[in-house]
Amino acid sequence: MPEELKVPQTGYEDTQATLVEWLKEEGDAVFREENIVVLETQKTSVELPCPTDGYLRKILAEKGDEVVMGQTLAIIGGKDEDIEELVNSLMATAKGGAETATSAAAAPAGKPAPAASDAVEIIPLTGVRKAMADNMLKSRQTAAHGTTFNEADLTHALAAVKASEKRISVTALIVKAVANALKAFPLLNSSSSDTEIRIKKYYNISMAVNTDKGLFTPVIKQADLKSLEEINGEMTRLGDLAEKGKLSPGDMEDGTLTISNAGRFGSLFFVPIINQPQSAILGVGTIAKRPVVLNDQIVIRPMVYICVSYDHRIIPGAIAQQFLAKVKHGLEEVR
Repeated sequence: MPEELKVPQTGYEDTQATLVEWLKEEGDAVFREENIVVLETQKTSVELPCPTDGYLRKILAEKGDEVVMGQTLAIIGGKDEDIEELVNSLMATAKGGAETATSAAAAPAGKPAPAASDAVEIIPLTGVRKAMADNMLKSRQTAAHGTTFNEADLTHALAAVKASEKRISVTALIVKAVANALKAFPLLNSSSSDTEIRIKKYYNISMAVNTDKGLFTPVIKQADLKSLEEINGEMTRLGDLAEKGKLSPGDMEDGTLTISNAGRFGSLFFVPIINQPQSAILGVGTIAKRPVVLNDQIVIRPMVYICVSYDHRIIPGAIAQQFLAKVKHGLEEVR
């Protein structure tokens, strides 16, 4: 009996995805649990496994198509199995939905679509890009953003990194300092609704990773319980998966606070936007040697600007400032 390969629930509230690539061609033999198609959801890329052994008898969605949860992408069946009745039924259903969608989206009469031009590159606002745009707009519309700045002397932190022979990085030290600061100021480890504040008792740090496919925020789970070496290894693993578009839905879930490091691009400081539904985000600038006053003497130190954007509806400014000072001290007191 033929089986349908359908768009699954990805673990998020997403209901739409873009078909990126078929890994098999129509007519190819396929095997149960073998990945045969790649979808890009609003959060990540997902490779879908074949539901059964057989042949990829009919492909019903092509590269670039927008597909929805529950939609049939292909039919898997025996090499000579009759699938005509099932194909006709699915095609009729798909046609009816397409006609409805086309009618709803039709442009007003007398306004033809503008002609394409070689001088303009069109990038569809779908998948990860659309998710980022929607999330940033929602954050600005729903959260009362406040931002406070500080700076940290990384003399001891850089010495610790050098002594570790690259087993740890400055970013790993920042993750650890943030996790420890969240324990002292739990309001920043929360999310909220119109009626309640939900303070999380676990410390999962989201890391903003910019790639050619868009901005991803994979999560270092239970960062407070991990060693610096374990944090560094997890950052490397998640960063590699993000670059390859191989992050799973589980890699992106349950973050409680995000760290965005613009220092790698040379920015001294910036004002990050809160990653909903979290209530705060830490921004990190570039590390630069600057003259500072220490014990009434001007000395040259490796300094970094840090900031925290926070939802002022639920987090008082004084709490955010104390949290940031705690992160600063955590970085400066590394030994």
